[in-house]
Amino acid sequence: MKTIEVGGQAITTPIFVQRIDFDDLAPEVTDGLTTVKFAVTVSEEMEDLTGETHEDGSPMTEIKEIQVPKWLEVDLGPESLKRYEEVMTPFLAAARETEAPTVPAPRKRRKK
Repeated sequence: MKTIEVGGQAITTPIFVQRIDFDDLAPEVTDGLTTVKFAVTVSEEMEDLTGETHEDGSPMTEIKEIQVPKWLEVDLGPESLKRYEEVMTPFLAAARETEAPTVPAPRKRRKK
C-alpha cells in the first residue's frame, strides 16, 4: 500500500510491482535463467606503513598494489549459459577445488 497526497487529501492505494528477471547478455530472454556466481582477481591500492617516520615523528606510508578477489554474478538464459560453459571449459579443467574463502578487508600493515 502507498499513501500519496493529492489536493490536500491523503489517498491510500495498492501498489503492484512485477519483477522481471532477464538474461544479462540477451535481455529479451526471460525464461530458464540460471544465476552464475564467480570471482575474478582485481588490483586494489592499499596504504601500508613503511616503519619509518617523518621529521615530525608521524609514520611514513606508501601505497601498494595488492590482488584481491571480486565476487560477481550474472543471470544467463540457456544459450548464454551454454556459451559460458564452453568458454570456461579449459579453465575449469585446470582448476583445483577449494573452500569458499573468507576475505578480510585490506588493512594497514606494519613492516617489521
